[in-house]
Amino acid sequence: MRLRFKSLLAVAMLGLCLVFTPALAQNWFAGAGIGYLKTGDACPVGSAPGAACDDKDTSWKIFGGYQFNSYFGYELGLVNMEERSASLPGVGPVTARLRVFEATLVGTVPVGQRLALYAKAGIFHWDADYQLPPGFTGSADANDSDFTYGVGVRYNFTPSFALRLEWQHYNDVGDPATTGRFKADTFGIGALFSF
Repeated sequence: MRLRFKSLLAVAMLGLCLVFTPALAQNWFAGAGIGYLKTGDACPVGSAPGAACDDKDTSWKIFGGYQFNSYFGYELGLVNMEERSASLPGVGPVTARLRVFEATLVGTVPVGQRLALYAKAGIFHWDADYQLPPGFTGSADANDSDFTYGVGVRYNFTPSFALRLEWQHYNDVGDPATTGRFKADTFGIGALFSF
């Protein structure tokens, strides 16, 4: 039931974005960013007692969207959370590659002509691919959806180019039966181009 509700919410959000986007839009934007990833400390199920799981890494994001006016827009993004690993008894290190697709609504508050503060909220869908260490065969895949939100600040150097600093929270990433379920936070910088 939970997964079905989240899937319906994702479809509804994307539908609203498409319906309200003008056919000849002049406020499209696209960009990319890189950042620091911090996750919760839940280790994959079956990891050795006392095992230290990776809880920090880098992440990168590509994104795009539409700004309806100075205060409201939407954004779609693809986030690569790199790898999460842990040591399993008798097996060795198992790694999970995590990718996230997100759809968020963005509210912006201009502060002067160049500076703006913004907040975003929406849904994300994560996908994890598990790899066993050398000498073992097999892999696994898991995915699910949940909520995300974040805040940031944007500085417009020109009408078509801006840099932004952003914090974003992802709730309940990972599979409780394999990677362990954890919360993730990203802190990053990105470049944004409007056209």
